[in-house]
Amino acid sequence: MPTVAGFKKLRVLVLGLGLHGGGLAVANWLLSQGALVTISDFKNSLELQSSLKKLKRSSRLQLVLGKQPITLLKNCDLIIQNPAVPREAKILKLARQKNIPIENEASLFLKICPSQHLVAITGSKGKSTTVSLLGQMVKSTFVNSLVAGNIRDTVMFEALKKINRHSRLILELSSWQLEVMDLHKQRVPLAVITNILPDHLNRYDSLAHYVKAKAVLVRWQKVTDQAVLNYDNVRTRALAKQTKAKVYWFSLIKPVRRGCYIKNNFIYWQNKKIEKIMSVADVKLKGQHNLANILAAVAAGRLIGLPASKIAKTLRNYKGLHDRLELVRQFKGRYYYNDTTATAPVATIAALKTLAGQAVSLIAGGQDKNLEYKGLAKQIVINQVVLILLPGTATVKLLAALPKDYPYLEVDNMKQAVKLANSSLGVASGGTVLLSPGAASFNLFKHEFDRGQQFIKEVKALV
Repeated sequence: MPTVAGFKKLRVLVLGLGLHGGGLAVANWLLSQGALVTISDFKNSLELQSSLKKLKRSSRLQLVLGKQPITLLKNCDLIIQNPAVPREAKILKLARQKNIPIENEASLFLKICPSQHLVAITGSKGKSTTVSLLGQMVKSTFVNSLVAGNIRDTVMFEALKKINRHSRLILELSSWQLEVMDLHKQRVPLAVITNILPDHLNRYDSLAHYVKAKAVLVRWQKVTDQAVLNYDNVRTRALAKQTKAKVYWFSLIKPVRRGCYIKNNFIYWQNKKIEKIMSVADVKLKGQHNLANILAAVAAGRLIGLPASKIAKTLRNYKGLHDRLELVRQFKGRYYYNDTTATAPVATIAALKTLAGQAVSLIAGGQDKNLEYKGLAKQIVINQVVLILLPGTATVKLLAALPKDYPYLEVDNMKQAVKLANSSLGVASGGTVLLSPGAASFNLFKHEFDRGQQFIKEVKALV
């Protein structure tokens, strides 16, 4: 792998510009290093308009959009594989045969990132909240600290210019980013895995392969490294046998010998001694799933030396991350929540459990990721929600799992969904309108955040 100086005139093929900023930031960084960059994406220039506007213009830049011809491999020194491009893509298979080096945003970043204080977090659900929460804790103690990665706010290569060897860096990593890191046997000194649940099975041919991708975060750690794992999740618990790192646990169900847990409604940290962090009643973030995220963040925080008092202060003030059970508006006694990042049934189940006992109008449905919907159907019946369904393959599966007489309303767009969800709660004030789809968004929206923004727009338009 060339050094930073070695990128000058390097012929780099960026596969996937995308709309979330990662591909864009990598391409702009490569251009700033003097590389000869070709960007290829199956989306056309109109679909990629928002990213193309921010792309540096250069005579060393070539765009190949709407297609991905094999001829792009000719005179190619390096490939950057972005998340939307699967490992099985024909062009990547041929690249491996030709021994062309393949990196992605995360693997390349870790090779050039100067920080000596790095925490990386992954998981099926809760990783963004855990990253954000830990980031707030770290900022309360260390001025030179950053949060970056798969989290929406700051992509890695945009943060790079702010990082030095003393920076405290919290990274969120997806399974797709971890896949390429595995090829290079990359490690992080402190790894956190929130949970491993069935997800992205439209991308992986089995749950076992998905678990294997998540396990990369701890697979290449050394005995001097540390891993924080979820004791309550059977798949995460099994990863303790796959790492050389010293393992610390977090658990909602039992006091762990080494790690973070709940006892008598208090959060405790136990390592060489037992520390009482704070009362659960003082935590603003609601929901059992978020309490698990909190324990993961507390464990990581204590391991990097954050004082218990600073951790507790952060928890008392932290209200949550946008797009995750985010309160958009309180209007005429009614609450409107945006939970658009609930792209799998388990996430919607968690949201419904958090809102148990309330009158809820649920906007759900979309595209399936080869997931199971029986559990969500059961929770919908338990909560007795008013069900508003967006179109898609996941919607078909959900309807098949529900009792045949369970009432629902179908809509074609978000405007209809919000209007019906609101009116279906009746003319009296009170109740909750919840967008928590339990499915992917790509059939009807640009991406999940576009879905959330459309929900927010329609909610704020209500009069």
